[in-house]
Amino acid sequence: MPFFRKVVIFMWCEHKKNGTVLYCERYTDPLTEKAKKISVSMPKESPQNRNKAQRILNAKIDDALKNLKCSKITLSELLDIYITNQKLTYKLSTTSRNERIIKSVIKLLGADVIVDNLTSQYLHEQLLNSGKPVSTLNTYITRFRAMLNWGYKNDYHDNYRLLSKLELIKDTSQSESTEDKYLEPSEINMLLDYISDQGLWHWYYATNMLLLTGMRCGELIALSDKDVDLKNCVIHVSKTYDYINKVVTTPKTDNSVRDIHIQPELALSIKKCRIWRRQMLLEKGFKSTLFLPDIHSGSYMSYTAFNKFISETTERELKHRITLHKLRHTHASLLAESGMTPDQIARRLGHSHSDVTQDIYIHATKKVIENDNAMLDSINLIS
Repeated sequence: MPFFRKVVIFMWCEHKKNGTVLYCERYTDPLTEKAKKISVSMPKESPQNRNKAQRILNAKIDDALKNLKCSKITLSELLDIYITNQKLTYKLSTTSRNERIIKSVIKLLGADVIVDNLTSQYLHEQLLNSGKPVSTLNTYITRFRAMLNWGYKNDYHDNYRLLSKLELIKDTSQSESTEDKYLEPSEINMLLDYISDQGLWHWYYATNMLLLTGMRCGELIALSDKDVDLKNCVIHVSKTYDYINKVVTTPKTDNSVRDIHIQPELALSIKKCRIWRRQMLLEKGFKSTLFLPDIHSGSYMSYTAFNKFISETTERELKHRITLHKLRHTHASLLAESGMTPDQIARRLGHSHSDVTQDIYIHATKKVIENDNAMLDSINLIS
């Protein structure tokens, strides 16, 4: 990280009446742009004392300037400092994800771009020219803005103009409507029927579990068989799989540590899954404590492969792409349509507050109202 360059005049010495020697230097204070004199006293003049004085004076100047960051800091330099700081307070999975997203933005803008020279117009133009979906670009902006905001608050740059104008991009194309974020019951049946027809039982049971529990995919991958307690009708969620760093870690938030009730429909699916699991492990010769182990290794299931399969399958068979996380949204939508409140849904999904589920709840409520209105349209109350 670059700091203000210390502009110094060569060291000189001043002899005092008491016989001591004062070694002196001047440097330019970057805040006032005025020269400042510093000195250190030595018993006598000698090469050894001169070298020692030089080291002390250099340290004094460095100490005076250590909190004055360069206003010419680049995006890549700011990212390095930001991520180093984030690692002190956030989980590895969170910092890795943020770093990966921000690096994607910097790749579009240029690593050597000086933060203070960056404009919101240039940033938006580069993002839009990337051809990526608006939802992806807004994720980029959210993470990138968090870094800029941290940098501004900690005096690493002065580009408040950029912060004040950097807004999310409005999706005028309506490429992803609210309905595209969820699967309808008929689409769920089509998807599961297709997967089972292909004999892809590992993907079938994984998909079914996400739809019936609303778990995050990382939580499902990390789930051990003993976490699934059919006797007491509960799934204990206490960990998640970080597929980027390939480690099992604590869940996303404190609320993510939870017990998920096993309803009869889910219980039946779990029983069938365990029969398949036992047979698969026996045929493959694997030993695994995981509830849904990978069929190729017996270890943790591949998030990337699973997400790719679901995305490509839904786009081909249902004519709109669905990601694994949207299976979680689908579960929440089905609960809302069944009459559960946002708070109830939030507790089952492990959200920290019900605000996160509010959009899903509103979507489901609108759908119920539309169905009610359609029913009323078909009724003649008087004639």
